[in-house]
Amino acid sequence: MSFKEIISQLNAGYVAAGIAVLLSLIQISPVKLNPWDAILGWLGKKLNSGMEKRLEKLEKQIRDMWINTHRQSILTFARECRADMHHDAEEWNHILSIADEYEVYCAKNTVSNGVVKADTEYVRALYQELSREHKI
Repeated sequence: MSFKEIISQLNAGYVAAGIAVLLSLIQISPVKLNPWDAILGWLGKKLNSGMEKRLEKLEKQIRDMWINTHRQSILTFARECRADMHHDAEEWNHILSIADEYEVYCAKNTVSNGVVKADTEYVRALYQELSREHKI
């Protein structure tokens, strides 16, 4: 049988089987070519692209909720302090840790915090004053 006769008898099934065997041999070989990983990775990205977009949207919503919750907690606490509401030491520690987390986030992500910054400074100054007077 000549080479031309062999080529003429090949059909798509033989070609596909030959490619699969070749790719498997390449995968097993000590040379780190991983065609299956590349093919399956590409296929996985195509299948999961919609899910990734939904996950990114959900992450953004959670991040926005986190920011708004921290911001609201700081503003509410400052308003309560201005209204002469008493807060215990645990509440002070909690709001100061929230303010620290919020400031770190704002600095890291270049988020302007405007009024929250002023209220945080007010709360910290009041905390220092009350601590000096041993009222906390």
